[in-house]
Amino acid sequence: MKTTIVVPTIRENCMRDFLEAWKNEFAHAHVIVVEDNPTRTFDLGSCKNVSHYSWEDIDNELGDVAWIIPRRTDTVRSYGYYKAYLDQPDMIVTLDDDCYPTGVRGEAFLDTHWRRLEEGGTTEAWQATGTGVITRGYPYHNFRRRWRCVLNHGMWNRVPDYDAPTQLVQARLGHPFGFENQSIPVGRYFPMCGMNVAFRPEVVPAFYFMLMGRDYAFDRFGDIWAGVFVKKICDHLGFSINSGDPPVDHQRASNVWANLRKEAPGLEINETLWSAVDSTRLTGATFGACYRQLADSLPRDGAAREYMTKLREAMIAWTRLFDSCPIPPAAPDDDLTPSIGVA
Repeated sequence: MKTTIVVPTIRENCMRDFLEAWKNEFAHAHVIVVEDNPTRTFDLGSCKNVSHYSWEDIDNELGDVAWIIPRRTDTVRSYGYYKAYLDQPDMIVTLDDDCYPTGVRGEAFLDTHWRRLEEGGTTEAWQATGTGVITRGYPYHNFRRRWRCVLNHGMWNRVPDYDAPTQLVQARLGHPFGFENQSIPVGRYFPMCGMNVAFRPEVVPAFYFMLMGRDYAFDRFGDIWAGVFVKKICDHLGFSINSGDPPVDHQRASNVWANLRKEAPGLEINETLWSAVDSTRLTGATFGACYRQLADSLPRDGAAREYMTKLREAMIAWTRLFDSCPIPPAAPDDDLTPSIGVA
């Protein structure tokens, strides 16, 4: 499969270590590095399969709408999604620059992401009404829903993706962290971490990591809220999202106090934003059309009114980037159960 990798960074040494660690695995992939600086501050010219961008490239290419790509935040990687979309690969993968191969022998990292996308997703379609016995009418075998998978959420070893309060508690309790392979059930949301995600290009018009960082009141929720939006759309269009393998070794815990300052303003909104998304009735037939509908559903009052107005404008501008370079919308695979229009 043709694969494009997207990695945001501000650290030269970390980026060089990352490329060295993954050089065999990514030898035939296109790696897009989005440096979160005004210009490129280091040279990756010896890496022939690497494209290296900075704010300068974002401004030159996107012009009047370059503002929709935030600065001084990991969500600068959204520009990498746009560039990856133009590659028209089979699969796009985004990773943080402190994520490394696990070193466990077996199926290759990219092959595992691709397999998880290709095998589709399965969720329960029937609910028993009694306990202890299955009553009349419940199917014997065909009681699950199987849909085409368009996004695989890979997990992590070593350092989990905790929020700041949990990180403070876990530092004392030391509870082990684990994960399992699963399909996220229809009608449910999940906390999508952006450090290890694979997705099909048709998702990109609805895969935008929001306005975060130095110019806005919020940070560290760009990937979480993006996951809410894309899950709502997948449920409506009849596509699955998987989570689990392949993991990466996440090697660096971020500063808990800095995280707490960044997360605090968004904690209250995080309790309610998903409800506004969830209550929206979608009618669009593509990811882009549905994303525009969700932009219109953002809260128009409350303490974050000005932010939501700006975010609505940014989300719509994001979808318009793809109007002149569309990839045909995906349809469920022939060997998977067709969509039944669950909203």
